[in-house]
Amino acid sequence: MYEKDKFPENTIIIYTDGASSGNPGPGGIGVFLKFREHEKEISESIGHTTNNIAELTAIQRALLELKRYDLPVRLYTDSSYALGILTKGWKASKNQELVADIRRLTGKFMDLRIIKTKGHSGIEGNERADKLATQAIKKK
Repeated sequence: MYEKDKFPENTIIIYTDGASSGNPGPGGIGVFLKFREHEKEISESIGHTTNNIAELTAIQRALLELKRYDLPVRLYTDSSYALGILTKGWKASKNQELVADIRRLTGKFMDLRIIKTKGHSGIEGNERADKLATQAIKKK
C-alpha cells in the first residue's frame, strides 16, 4: 500500500529513510523511487553518523538520482526533523551544509513536495525505504 494522495500520472514517487545504529553510530540510507511501472531501490552505508544526518542524506541522495526537473515529484519522509528543516522554516543549527545543499537541489524542481508519512505503519514505500536503510547498516 502506498500513500493515497492524488497526483498526476507522470509523478515521480519517492520514499526515503535514514537509520543509525546508535545515535551516533553506523548509518545507512534507503531510497525507493517509483515512476509509472519503473522502480529503483538505493541502499547505501554512510559511515558513522546521526539519525538526522542519515534522514537528510537519504533525501539528498534521492534528489540527486533524478534527471528530470520538469516532472512532479512527491517525496515522502517519516522524519519530522527533515520535514521541519526543509519545509517549515526551522533553522538548522547543525548540518547546515547538508541542509543548504538539499535546499539548492529542491530549487531545481518545478513541482516538488516533501510530505510527512507515518513510519512503521504498513505503508509499502516507507517500509521498503526503512528496510533498505537498515540493510545498508548491516552491509558495512
